[in-house]
Amino acid sequence: MFSIEVCENARLSRDARFDGKFFTAVITTGIFCRPICPARPPKPENVTYYESAELAQQSGFRPCKRCFPQLAPNLPLPRKIKQITQTYYENNYSLQKCAEQLDISERQIRRLFLQYYGLPPSEFFHQQRLLLAHKLLISTSLSITDVAFAAGFNSIRRFNEVILQTYKTSPSKIRGNKKISSDMQVTILLPYKAPFDWPLMLNFFRSRKMSNIEDISTEHYFRTVELENCRGWIKVTHHQDKSALNLTVKLTDYSYLHQIIARVRRMFDLDADMQLIHQHLITHPKLASVIEQFPGLRLPGCWDIFEFSIRAILGQQISVKGATTLAQRIAEKYGETAVDIEQPENISVSKYFPSVAALINIDYQEIGLTRSRIATLQTWVAYFQEHDTVFAKGLTIEELEVKLTELKGIGPWTVNYIGMRGLSDPDAFPSADLGIIKALTIDEVKPKNKDILALAEKWQPWRAYAAIYLWQSLATKT
Repeated sequence: MFSIEVCENARLSRDARFDGKFFTAVITTGIFCRPICPARPPKPENVTYYESAELAQQSGFRPCKRCFPQLAPNLPLPRKIKQITQTYYENNYSLQKCAEQLDISERQIRRLFLQYYGLPPSEFFHQQRLLLAHKLLISTSLSITDVAFAAGFNSIRRFNEVILQTYKTSPSKIRGNKKISSDMQVTILLPYKAPFDWPLMLNFFRSRKMSNIEDISTEHYFRTVELENCRGWIKVTHHQDKSALNLTVKLTDYSYLHQIIARVRRMFDLDADMQLIHQHLITHPKLASVIEQFPGLRLPGCWDIFEFSIRAILGQQISVKGATTLAQRIAEKYGETAVDIEQPENISVSKYFPSVAALINIDYQEIGLTRSRIATLQTWVAYFQEHDTVFAKGLTIEELEVKLTELKGIGPWTVNYIGMRGLSDPDAFPSADLGIIKALTIDEVKPKNKDILALAEKWQPWRAYAAIYLWQSLATKT
């Protein structure tokens, strides 16, 4: 936490660099705000500061209706906290299942959350549910029933009780006169901390587009999504005026909304502190040059880890275009047809990416794969079916490399590429990648792998960003 003097100066100057890094609570009004709040600053003696919106709300303060603290950008989380949070939502709000999957005790999770947030995990996630519910009520046209389940409440009655207890008013009064959408789609604001190069991010995804699953233009990213029994689509665009993305979704079950928000934030790397990452990497001249030219370049993630693992295996030792073509053929032949939910006008995708079950015992004929690649895919899918939580256990990239390279056809490059983009691990580093080797070649002398790894030690724990910057350095050569 910053000193009171720093918070005071940031609050009075409305310094946007501190947005999301602390929150101002006003004792006399019972309201808490972002440092950038446009309202008249209260007197210092009436102010107290909190490190998170969850802690401010848990202390009895309500979110400001002018600056909307629930719309502040998220802070980068420690690796373990991020893993716990993601696993908690992927396991339908069960702390017990979260602990079992990550192979840690609930007591250890509690200790971590108290240390980082000052709140036990149950209370922290309760406050997150409330903040999401409040955000959905004021900014979307979802029905109150859908808001309740989307925020993680099990019943409308309990939802109404908790909202009244926390905000001293009913959900319908928080919503006001906003009309309920008839098409059952909803748009949510996902803030980030600038800089963020949206055209560059879209260009990266567009060069890897599976056109039967994704529609990517110079303005939007669109794809079909499937989570257990929930199906639908997501569309991501950039907000016209704010440092934020617009996430539009249409789902058969909005109780999965929290999971989808978390996945999209990870996919577009919205929670990174680019200033910190840049400071760590600019000591290398090539990285410094790319950072200067493209300060908003971030680490593109993925929608689904199984889907991405298939694409990573297909991408071994062939071009991006070639791997994308093969992935599209697999989706076309083995994926289910997307006919159960209406798509936006002028967008037409036809498939969901095939599940693990759909690819078990598949021969991959007429896809255009070599025998060795078919064998690797078959080995991998069988392994994933038996070890579907291998990527959810919080293993380090080194631990994953030891475990997965035991499988025939899976090498260090594949594991690190999956870690880099599939898991959004900031320190994963495919050192044997041909693009990285080319970017680090000086006077036509290619560096050896041991030399690349030695150089990359200076870039830890941000080697994945170093990799994406090195790739970009090749794209900008004339």
